[in-house]
Amino acid sequence: MIADLLLPAFGLMLLAFVVPRGVEVLVPETVTGLVVMALVSTLLCWVLASAGFAMLYGVQDGGILALLGEVPAASAGHFLRLGAKAALIWAPILLLTVSTAPRRWKTAVW
Repeated sequence: MIADLLLPAFGLMLLAFVVPRGVEVLVPETVTGLVVMALVSTLLCWVLASAGFAMLYGVQDGGILALLGEVPAASAGHFLRLGAKAALIWAPILLLTVSTAPRRWKTAVW
């Protein structure tokens, strides 16, 4: 029971830390780059969390994915809503990771 709750929560927290750090390498060290990093990281975390929920559904019961494949638009909407609700877990960590990015800048000075 505890592992069923804690492992996905820790996975979402790790996702919220790793994704912005990966995007940080790709954007310029400017305020605009910081905003772009926040937006791209948010969208990636949302989509990856939704995909994670779909994977967990599939691991629990393979027949569910076949059933969900019959109505793909509704299924995608369901998983995207789950990913958005999971933002209660990943969004604060993502916000902290993005807000500390200027400390790691090499060329620009905040």
